[in-house]
Amino acid sequence: MQARDCSGLGIKNLSDVNHCLLMKFVRKLHEPVVLPWMSWFLSHAGTNLTGTPGSYLCSILKEEIPRYRSITSVSLGDGASTSFWYDHWMLNLTLSETFPALFSHCVHKDSSVRAVMTSSLRSSLQPRLTRAAEDELLILTDCLAQIALQDRSDVRFLMTNKRSPFSSSAAYSILQGPILSADVSQVWNVKLPTKIKFFAWLLFHGRLNTRAHLFHRNIKPLEESWCEQCPGVLETDVHIFRECRAAVSIWNRLHITLLGDVFRRPWELVLTNDLPRTVHVDMILLILWHVWKARNALVFYQQNLSTSDIIWKVLHDVDTWSCRYKKLRADVNTWRDWLDSCLT
Repeated sequence: MQARDCSGLGIKNLSDVNHCLLMKFVRKLHEPVVLPWMSWFLSHAGTNLTGTPGSYLCSILKEEIPRYRSITSVSLGDGASTSFWYDHWMLNLTLSETFPALFSHCVHKDSSVRAVMTSSLRSSLQPRLTRAAEDELLILTDCLAQIALQDRSDVRFLMTNKRSPFSSSAAYSILQGPILSADVSQVWNVKLPTKIKFFAWLLFHGRLNTRAHLFHRNIKPLEESWCEQCPGVLETDVHIFRECRAAVSIWNRLHITLLGDVFRRPWELVLTNDLPRTVHVDMILLILWHVWKARNALVFYQQNLSTSDIIWKVLHDVDTWSCRYKKLRADVNTWRDWLDSCLT
């Protein structure tokens, strides 16, 4: 379940979406302005939701607090709404992770920063500390000496480079992990119908239902996995779009040279013809689409289309879908004229 710019289909993870929407309630509970519903809710659940849960909402919000704290950091103000041990407010890690020995001796683990700073850290710990805890206490005490509470509310940000305020969409992006850019996002930017975009996505990932793909998934036996036109040759997508004599005939007619598996990434294809790059991906995908349709016509209907038939079908679709390219009509017409010239 990845975004389109991460080579996915853009289908969201509903579980993470639900977590992000629930975290919006948690964010409101950390805001300084106390609304009437918040007063009623906190009177039953306790300030840190440590009271007896009075509702199902209280229970699930209590489960969301650790997740909310894990993706947010705090610009410290008065420290009233910031957890001393569990929030990111002083270091890159929480104090519970940075000082594990000392945290294991803590008596009041849900204390706020203000509660600890206005009393003393020692008072929230067990009377006797181990040597490791004593060493960590000295370090933490030195760190706290540099902290001064301010006369303003704490401000919470998402843990991103821009330190943006909390939003459910931004939180969802964080839960999905770092975005890895992929050129396949260009597939979703073409103006062709969705069925061709999905075909291009499958082609990029090598998931077209070729006979070889079905054979490797134990759906077809080997003897039924040969190319329809090339007996004894396994029908892979590389064979269909580059090596099969039907594909070779088309690319030779169009004076296009395919190297390796560049057909999976038409935006990397270099043409010798002086054709507009603005609709380059669209036109190459349309040609690949009709190569695939010609293969299906042969496999399922025993129709062996000629090279001219395939190019004519490409031209027909260019005319049919040219209305999608109002601002690029001239570029599309240039490609159309070139394809038409390849028929003669």
